[in-house]
Amino acid sequence: MTVSAENFEKIARLVGDPNTPAARPSTRAEKLQLYGLYKRATVESDQRPQRPGMFNIDGRMKWDAWAAEDGKSKEEAMQAYVDLAKELVGKAVEDVLA
Repeated sequence: MTVSAENFEKIARLVGDPNTPAARPSTRAEKLQLYGLYKRATVESDQRPQRPGMFNIDGRMKWDAWAAEDGKSKEEAMQAYVDLAKELVGKAVEDVLA
């Protein structure tokens, strides 16, 4: 089942809301993966800026997470984002998809 763009945006807002209860704590790697999947689903790869300099560690990590998702289509990235969000947030994501 492919997630609709509307549901994807609703789920992204849930994930970004600090008041959304988590099913389990997320790791930094999972947060970066969510970032990369979101950027892949919402911004074309040819619009990605140059990789940040070596002193911008957080920027480089985000850029690398985004670049790691280049092999996925927009739809695959949206679905992977929703699947990871289900694992991390749980019921709130299921409610959006219901």
